[in-house]
Amino acid sequence: MRDEHALLEPEGETRESALDILLRRMRTESDFPALSEAIGDINRIASSEREGVNELSNTILRDFALTNKLLKVVNVAFYNHVGGGSISTISRAVVVLGFDTVRSIALSLILFDNLENKAHAQLLKEEFVKVLYAGMLAREMAGKAQVKDAEEAFIGAMLHNLGRLLAMFYFPEETAAIRQRVESEGVSDVRASVDVLGLSFESLGMGVARNWGFPDQLVQTMKVLPGGKIRKSTSTIEQLRALAAFSNELCDIILTTPDADRGKALAQLTARFGDSLPVTEKQLYAVMEHSMQDIAQFALAVKVNLTQSAFAQQASKWAGLAKVPGAAPVPEAGQDTPAAATPDAAAELDASVLHQHALVLEPNPDEDTGASQPLTSERTQSILTSGLQDISNSLIDEAVSINDILRMILEAMYTGMGFAHVVLCIKDGRRNTMCGKFGFGSDVQRLIKAFDFSLAEKPDVFLVALQNNADILITDIDDPKIATRIPAWYRHNVSARTFVLFPIIVKGKPVGLIYADRPEPGDIAIPEKELSLLKSLRNQAVLAIRQSL
Repeated sequence: MRDEHALLEPEGETRESALDILLRRMRTESDFPALSEAIGDINRIASSEREGVNELSNTILRDFALTNKLLKVVNVAFYNHVGGGSISTISRAVVVLGFDTVRSIALSLILFDNLENKAHAQLLKEEFVKVLYAGMLAREMAGKAQVKDAEEAFIGAMLHNLGRLLAMFYFPEETAAIRQRVESEGVSDVRASVDVLGLSFESLGMGVARNWGFPDQLVQTMKVLPGGKIRKSTSTIEQLRALAAFSNELCDIILTTPDADRGKALAQLTARFGDSLPVTEKQLYAVMEHSMQDIAQFALAVKVNLTQSAFAQQASKWAGLAKVPGAAPVPEAGQDTPAAATPDAAAELDASVLHQHALVLEPNPDEDTGASQPLTSERTQSILTSGLQDISNSLIDEAVSINDILRMILEAMYTGMGFAHVVLCIKDGRRNTMCGKFGFGSDVQRLIKAFDFSLAEKPDVFLVALQNNADILITDIDDPKIATRIPAWYRHNVSARTFVLFPIIVKGKPVGLIYADRPEPGDIAIPEKELSLLKSLRNQAVLAIRQSL
């Protein structure tokens, strides 16, 4: 209860000192800094900015495991109603599902991935299932609570018990001592956690959430509500807080209430929140069923067996399901096999100087390319072909912007080929220059700024590609046969020793250029089938730009 927190919680500097001590202990764990950085990176991306879409995609793509799991999640059944089921790029996921949905999925996956590899793995997994279910409940009930942003409701409900989850992971001995005191002495969680940790679970969670850059509106949802009837919400923060509390209290009731007392417990809960969250028991049962189906699909995508979860079994029973729901395994992202793309009839690469065929494509294991497993020719072709299908679907959707389509094209090239960087340049007609617009890869913003070159200079390799509509692969920028054609601005700003260029020509005029690189000479080798698919992706860019004119 809030009154109990006011009485027992240390104040001011004492509380901050206790939090600092716990944060210092957490930072000594090898995984906490990485967890903090990953969540902080996601939170720093502003959804209101157009660049945010590219930045979010780039941030997710840096983590191959996160990318794979996120694509699995967005392709499961509970996203089919908004176009899931055929998404193979993060860029298209953002277009179809929305920025906030993709961000909330990424945050939940980051938490799950980083809070599972401990000695108390099963206990943590059980708590995470409960936390995720609370988020699903809040998302389902957002409309009833007059919360406009369902994804904010999802994150708020998931964060509500963050302090307890973090304590279980980083302070298992202290958490066990707290649980023992609650069970044997009958003291409250608040008193036990303050006595053992120096502050409550609530204060720990709120302190860490602020440290991770969550907005105050979400941090406030972690405050425990007072006992008794909850008054009608008068602000967005109060609405989110009430919804987060309701969802988590329902989870606690499900876990601790005997079957015989189920009706009474639900009646008390709906009465307590009746003014702020008007919902009938019948509606609540429907929400529980939908949420259970949703969490089952999510769990399947991240390989969590809900049949081994006591909470999932109990929640399924409360939802009126005969057993814990499940579904058929979700295929790996990029495993769909749509019709193969037809080869492009554009000019071939200059075989004598600028191109050499290769039989295999090997990624550089030392480069942060967004991939951590071998890119076999079959896998590369699958990713590129699935990307083509994504883009084809988007080209016939008037709601999808030209920038979104171009991002999908670049992402398919980036992930499919294992490039270190991919950058799109667009012509600035007023200045007669080609300028970097967006891209993917480590420190790509610096690279984007470097691409700003005149179209009226002495012909170099970039201008040759644009003027002759030629796709060009430079295997080594220091090769004596080509070194003089590498412009000074490139050598000054870019460290990559090999790159490939795909010009975008519309109505006979150069309007753009796709650049992709790897760090060392010979790192890029493009077999014939992959080259055909890359050209087809470039042609999709031509078509998209032509349609926008």
